[in-house]
Amino acid sequence: MPTDENQPWYKDGLRFECTQCGRCCRGPGNVWVSDEEIENLAQHVERSVDEFRATYVKRAGRRGLVLIQKRNQDCIFWDETTGCQVYTSRPRQCLTYPFWRANLTSEYQWTSERRHCPGVDKGPLHSPEEIDAQLENDGIPDHRNRSDPS
Repeated sequence: MPTDENQPWYKDGLRFECTQCGRCCRGPGNVWVSDEEIENLAQHVERSVDEFRATYVKRAGRRGLVLIQKRNQDCIFWDETTGCQVYTSRPRQCLTYPFWRANLTSEYQWTSERRHCPGVDKGPLHSPEEIDAQLENDGIPDHRNRSDPS
């Protein structure tokens, strides 16, 4: 049986429910995308993969591929009136927010995320196992986090 010191600080689970406010879609920060996600998004917006890449994706140095941003740094797929234009096909990084390593390093960091996201600490309780599974594949490569500009 694991001892408390081997348990994550969120051993009792965390509450979260997406309000679709779009705060996580607006402002600086990269949305990293894999080839599979690019294919899914291209299909969603009814474009060829090549056309989608040319229109919506850029290379972030040698680190990987990201969705381009609008001039105001909002996600290219965020619409102020209707919200996320690709919500049902959104990248893994978007799907797993706020259960990202950067947000779960400490209880302080998690509660700090409440200032940014009104869904943190609200809604259904997510088990530590569910959270760990999302952390394992949050769509953000190990050396990056949401605030990393490249």
